Amino acid sequence: MSYDVFDHVELRCPMLGGQVTFAYCRTLEDGLPCHKALVCHERHFPVEVFFRQILEPETFERCFAGPDRGRYERFLEVVGDARQRAGDDD
Repeated sequence: MSYDVFDHVELRCPMLGGQVTFAYCRTLEDGLPCHKALVCHERHFPVEVFFRQILEPETFERCFAGPDRGRYERFLEVVGDARQRAGDDD
């Protein structure tokens, strides 16, 4: 199966708030899929089957099995990273 077979499928991204293609979701995080790709695309095509065919089992688990961080957790992570870059460890 070609990697780009579903790349034209578009939907509204809950994180960005606008339309994106599956191609974007498929390669969002350093060439790996967005952690929400399974949830977002499950009604449009067999996305889990697709990713299980193209990803190694370990990669699939790393992308989709981890806990889903909410906006608050992501915000705290960004703030913590910024504080580290600024050298403020308080």
